[in-house]
Amino acid sequence: MKSLPYKVISTGVVALIILFSRVSIAEIKPYLQSPTDNSIWVSWKTTRGAESLVEYGLSPTDLDYTASGSNQALEIGYQYHGVQLTGLQANTLYYYRVKTGTAYSVVHRFKTQPRTGDRAGHYRILVMGDHQVRNQKRYEQLVKAAKKKLEEKYATTIEESINLVLNDGDQVDVGTLDHYENLHFAQSAAISANIPIMTTVGNHEYYSDGSLKNYQAHFFYDGLSYQNISGSDNESYYAYQVGRLLIVHLNSMKADQAQKSWLTKVLNVADADNSVDWVISVIHHPYQAEQYVGDISKVLRYSWMKILASTKKHVLNISGHHHLYARGQTREWPIYHMISGGTAWDQYWGQSTEVDYDDVQKTIANWAWQIIDINLSTREMTVETYAEAHPQLYQAKGFHYNSQLIDSFHRKLDLTRPNKPFIENNITTPIKLPYVFRSSLFSTIELETINSTQFQIATDAGFKALKVDKIRDFENIYGDTGAPNYVPVDINAEVDILSWTIPEKGLPNGNYFIRVRHRDKNIQWSDWSKVKTFKVIESTDGETTISLNKNKYRSSEKVSITYKNGYGNEKDWIGIYKNDQKPGSVSSTQWTYAKSASGEVIFNGLPDGEYFAGFFESDGYKEIADRTYFYVGPVVELKLPKSKWNEGETVTVNWSGASGNHKDWIGIYHIDEEPGEQVSSKWHYASSSSSTLSFKGLTKGDYFICFFSNDGYFELSDRLKFSIVSN
Repeated sequence: MKSLPYKVISTGVVALIILFSRVSIAEIKPYLQSPTDNSIWVSWKTTRGAESLVEYGLSPTDLDYTASGSNQALEIGYQYHGVQLTGLQANTLYYYRVKTGTAYSVVHRFKTQPRTGDRAGHYRILVMGDHQVRNQKRYEQLVKAAKKKLEEKYATTIEESINLVLNDGDQVDVGTLDHYENLHFAQSAAISANIPIMTTVGNHEYYSDGSLKNYQAHFFYDGLSYQNISGSDNESYYAYQVGRLLIVHLNSMKADQAQKSWLTKVLNVADADNSVDWVISVIHHPYQAEQYVGDISKVLRYSWMKILASTKKHVLNISGHHHLYARGQTREWPIYHMISGGTAWDQYWGQSTEVDYDDVQKTIANWAWQIIDINLSTREMTVETYAEAHPQLYQAKGFHYNSQLIDSFHRKLDLTRPNKPFIENNITTPIKLPYVFRSSLFSTIELETINSTQFQIATDAGFKALKVDKIRDFENIYGDTGAPNYVPVDINAEVDILSWTIPEKGLPNGNYFIRVRHRDKNIQWSDWSKVKTFKVIESTDGETTISLNKNKYRSSEKVSITYKNGYGNEKDWIGIYKNDQKPGSVSSTQWTYAKSASGEVIFNGLPDGEYFAGFFESDGYKEIADRTYFYVGPVVELKLPKSKWNEGETVTVNWSGASGNHKDWIGIYHIDEEPGEQVSSKWHYASSSSSTLSFKGLTKGDYFICFFSNDGYFELSDRLKFSIVSN
């Protein structure tokens, strides 16, 4: 069929004015997704009408082809339509409009993906993170700012220069139809009709939609696969190939064995696939984070990243969850990890527990987006990050950074690693602390410069018993200047990363081994230097430690802290702080001097709460031992009548000793799951001091049950293990 006549208007994209008054142009906003080199899905929402039709073609004046699909009546006034266009030509511009009854969209344009395995040209991905804020339309501003910058940068329309958009989770604040319509889809509309968008499951997708029913209704991922390896049945993890790139979307909320096995299979196949040069993974919870410390994906950090690193093709892990920008490198592998936190609820320095980690090079509390540019022929990836606003300046200044470039990094395949360095010190006698070790200068045959050094000191030649293991980058963006401008600060600006200083009493007396290696800006490590040995004298007699005999204390119970091998200074002290407090910024809850190198101190009358104990030097705030964390308050006792239950049987649990907080809760998890990282299998609020709860519908497997505090994941009871077995 031929399209109706219209007049073409140039506005950066093709728009149409339908000349026939009998046809209405409704506020239909198409959304592209699930692209391949010969197909794409087009979806849209209407308030009524069952027809799902797309008219398309190679010319804006000849929409010669039609494709029909289906619609879902998700609720009254919410018809969701989906049409897959098939048989398309690779790397080709198409024009289209969608139709439901007498309502048409305007004509839009998209470009199909490059042919699978094609090495020509560039492949470009726009990355944007968490949306969440429905009413302020922050995310819409971010989308429009990115579109404007990219069309200026590449001097063409966005569909001609950008192949794909990746979202890394929390596309909604709650998984309701209202939030999908008015947050994710409405605020993506500036680009969603021109570039396909692919999403990732975050924790907020599960809120009000624990089974992901609404998520599955809106996204057509069930037909996607890589080399006939399909993802999960509920579309929460999946993989697909575009050009020479494999993209793997992971579900950090349900890290079960099935997903691990699927990931292993996908990476094994990709490693041997000659049509794949690059692998990028996307997950909601990050590999590491320097704010809200610990709110990461431990399964990614300690298990899945090793699987991803099994192929050298995996170069980048993208995450969100933290509402800022951060970037680092894995300690062992040439893999970047990046947080693209979008424009969600305000997050900035000083809000939370913060730690400077050596595998995070930059944490910048800006709302930002990234462009990934892969040169397919030269096998080089570059990533640029552009900032638009700071959350503490947004209300007064809005989006005021005007796409300011705040980071750029690259990964080029096939380059030679840096040359092996050496320790310059000539050590012939025992050393006294402080003492400075120096590495040789950075050296390479490539056009790369130094990014990092890593010094290791151990008590054994195999470097298993490490006393120092520190990576330092040539720059380390951590914190900012505060009001009024909140400028990021490079705390390594004056640091010589080619030297390592052992401070006074920084190591106990004894014999040690030291080595160093260098990393270039292509994030490849050199070999380790030749090992040197040294002996420390006139220091302490052992590691400085503080410890507790348990981590939960009942209200008003004495808290006893043992400390060993302190520095012996008259004014060394031990202080108790709330978990989210920073010593020096606030006063300690309680404190006392440590009057000898080793001993015991007792604290009485601590209010209920979560705390840490720190060991500090000479009336200052330099910590000389690792912190130890503990809780004071009601300690809940859980009881299960038995440890094995038949399938279909109702599991009952009794509890006592709770505070009666109406937001305390009991959750059940698979034995290998971690609360806060994965969704519980079952849960209920436990708002009284003691009672009984029942849980139905658990499937066969091994579980644990635990009592949690105040809608959070602090465990107020011991974990009780149990099993569901076949009848």
